[in-house]
Amino acid sequence: MTDLGPAFEQGDVDDGRPENFEMLYRQLRDGVLHGELAPGSTVSQVQLARRYNISRAPLREALRMLQSEGLVEAQPGRRARIALVSAPDLDQLYAQRIVLEALAVRLTAPRASAAHVEELRALLAEMDEIAATRDFVRWDAPHRQFHRGLISDAGERLRSTISDLADHAERYRRILLEQPRAWSAVAVEHKEILDAFEARDAREAGTRLAAHYATTALTVCATLAPHHEPVGVREALRLVREAGGNR
Repeated sequence: MTDLGPAFEQGDVDDGRPENFEMLYRQLRDGVLHGELAPGSTVSQVQLARRYNISRAPLREALRMLQSEGLVEAQPGRRARIALVSAPDLDQLYAQRIVLEALAVRLTAPRASAAHVEELRALLAEMDEIAATRDFVRWDAPHRQFHRGLISDAGERLRSTISDLADHAERYRRILLEQPRAWSAVAVEHKEILDAFEARDAREAGTRLAAHYATTALTVCATLAPHHEPVGVREALRLVREAGGNR
C-alpha cells in the first residue's frame, strides 16, 4: 500500500483552525466502518475536508493512521480509496477473532459472577427486541457490550487487540445481517454461548464462540467470493475445538 504522505503532502496548507485530532480520526474511522464512506469509493482530500469541516494537515495525519489500519489506500492526485471488503481480509480477521476470543472467554467464564451473567442476559433480551426491527445500528450497541462482557477478565492487552478486530468486523457483520434469516440464527448462537458461560464451562463457551464467528465468516465469504476457501477460519476453528477436547 502506497504511503499517503507523498500522495497528500504537496500543496497542503494548515489553515490554523484548532481541531481535536483524536476526534477527527474517530470520525473518519467510524465513517469507514459504519459504511458512510463506502468500500471501494474514492474521495479527495478536499472533499473530506469539506465534509468534516476540517483543515488539511490533521486530515492528512488521520488518513495515514487509517492507512496503517488497512482501511484506506493512497491514490494519485491526493485522493484516498476506501478499502474494499474482501474474502481474504475476512478470513484473516475472523481467524484471529476465533483464536483470541476463544482464549479470552475461557479466561473470563470461570470467574463470572451471577450479576455479570444477568447483565449479559439483559443485553441478549435487548438485542432480541431490536432484531425485530432489523435496525443494525441500534442492535450493534448492545451486541458489542455483550461480546465485551464475555471477555471482561481477559486482561487489558488482549481486550484491546480484540476490540480493534471487532471494529474492523463491523463491515462484515453488516453484510451478514442483510440476510433476514441470519438475525434468528445469530440470536440462537448468542444464547448457546451464554448458556455455556453461565455454567462456567470455559471450554464449551470458547468452542461455541469460535463456532459462532466461523459461521459468520463462512456465510459472508460465500456471499463475497463463493469459490474462496477460508483456510484461516477453518484452521482456527480446528485449533479451538481440539483445545476444548472436541475432535
